[in-house]
Amino acid sequence: MTKRVVSFLFFVLYLGISCQKEKKRDEKSSSKDITIVSENYLIGTYTDSLSQGINLLSFNPVTQELKTQVVLDSIPNPSFVATNKSKTIIAAVGEIQGEEGGLLQTFSYDKEKRIFKELTTVSTLGNDPCTLAFSPNENALIVGNYSGGNLTVFPIAPTGEIKNYPQVIQHEGNSITKQRQEKAHVHCVVFHPTENKLFVADLGNDTIDIIPFIEKDNEFVLLPEKTVSIKMPLGSGPRHMVFNEKGDKVYVVFELTNEVGVFDFKSNSLQLKEVVSLTGKKTKLGSAAELRISKNSQFLYVSVRGEDNQLVVFKTNYGNKLEKIQSIATDLKPRNFILTNEENFVLVANQESNSIILYKRDKKTGLLTQTSERVVINKPVYFYKL
Repeated sequence: MTKRVVSFLFFVLYLGISCQKEKKRDEKSSSKDITIVSENYLIGTYTDSLSQGINLLSFNPVTQELKTQVVLDSIPNPSFVATNKSKTIIAAVGEIQGEEGGLLQTFSYDKEKRIFKELTTVSTLGNDPCTLAFSPNENALIVGNYSGGNLTVFPIAPTGEIKNYPQVIQHEGNSITKQRQEKAHVHCVVFHPTENKLFVADLGNDTIDIIPFIEKDNEFVLLPEKTVSIKMPLGSGPRHMVFNEKGDKVYVVFELTNEVGVFDFKSNSLQLKEVVSLTGKKTKLGSAAELRISKNSQFLYVSVRGEDNQLVVFKTNYGNKLEKIQSIATDLKPRNFILTNEENFVLVANQESNSIILYKRDKKTGLLTQTSERVVINKPVYFYKL
């Protein structure tokens, strides 16, 4: 009996020690997992001082914790940022006005050391640059200048330095809403997912231009003489656009009328299928801002500023008619937002509230729920995954 008791006690002691070891291993593993899944986003802002600029937002989807820090200061109004595919080169516009337009800057980024280094600064040859994109093979940066009403194409070296002999394409024209459409206002540049075409939204003259390009032998050239210009509804003010995963549907947010247009893309043209109101109210000076589509193209999200301050959620019904399923309140002036890596959350940048708010997202239904997580940041206006 005594031997059995001693053996039993030894077994219990051994089991306890094993459990403690297993628990410590689990805790270490959990800690590593939390570190691994943390996501980083560059935040473009409007600035009020030299201490402000491009921010880095760290988001942990396990703990839902948000942290921000300024990583590149002394940059005036870096309202739009982008990176190359390997995340080693960062490009940003300086949305200002000057004798030679606004600014375009590039930076190198060491991912292991988390060190940012300025490479090049050039003028954009158009005032108030507000959008940019790397060309598909990353031989050029394309910049849209809002007040300048033009595009500038800058060759870029593989190491990130800008070669300052740009191609310039000037837009002309206007439209019916004189307060906002007195002249051309380039607002968005987006490359087609598979075809060698650049899509350019001009809020001022109510057009989307489709410009073919050639990119080979480390060179990129737009072919403006082959542009196909598609007229949008008069007074709509096309601001941003996004393709579905196949590239045969284009969703366009109309800023001035607070609407979304749905287009088929085929035979090098856009065919309007429907226009859907975001707020149910008619307006000619609206404030619709950003739109994003889920990876599976089943859900479309649009932000509206002004008096509305909300995100509007649609089911795309696989390219058939849009179905509005939710409108959810935000802070003031939700200029930009982004779906996180696994699309379980949405981060919303509220320019006038100086805040970024976290929303949970149901991947099956597409619906959003606001969380209590938020972070203070000066005038956030753009997200880009780092």
